[in-house]
Amino acid sequence: MPRVCINVQGKNAQPYRFALDRKVVRMGRSTDNDIVIDCPSVSSHHCEMKRIEGGYILEDKDSTNGIKLDDERMEIIDLENDLDILVGDAALEFELTDKEKDALADEDHVPKQRAPLPKNKETSEPRKRPTPSATPPVRPGVPAPLASTQTSSGSNFAITIGLLFLVLMAFYFGMASKHTSKYPGKEWSSKGLWGDMWSNGKSPKKKPVTSK
Repeated sequence: MPRVCINVQGKNAQPYRFALDRKVVRMGRSTDNDIVIDCPSVSSHHCEMKRIEGGYILEDKDSTNGIKLDDERMEIIDLENDLDILVGDAALEFELTDKEKDALADEDHVPKQRAPLPKNKETSEPRKRPTPSATPPVRPGVPAPLASTQTSSGSNFAITIGLLFLVLMAFYFGMASKHTSKYPGKEWSSKGLWGDMWSNGKSPKKKPVTSK
């Protein structure tokens, strides 16, 4: 049976043995684990020892302090005898007997060991330069498109007002040329169209009689 021993500084060693066909052994600080490790640096569900073809692996379960091999943090460790392994700050010893090694040697073993990917990979990569916008940059002395649009709108408004004024004047002079006053021009001082429009019913003054 594979032997696992947990050593926490200042406490007695915790030896365990498991059947060779045991598939998973869970380790952590929580009491629902198969191996309970009473150590502040160990997470509640820290790691798992798993039976694979030809051996065992120790797999980190996204713990805070991870698992380490020779002080290097790993995601998966291929377990062998006499390895320097840490679960948080707790030392883990793994041991197989010669008989167990011979039994595992008949199986096809594929190494699984790997280090974890850095969690700050995105921040370590250089930031991509922003894609330039389709709007061309505004050069000094050249008005921005918005200002140009506002100026053009103001000019169009002034032109429209001017055209309306010319149309009204043309209309007035056209009416004045066709207007016939009810007061004969020989006897009265005709005020024309404008005078008739604003006379308020009052008669115009008669022309003074001049002696010949």
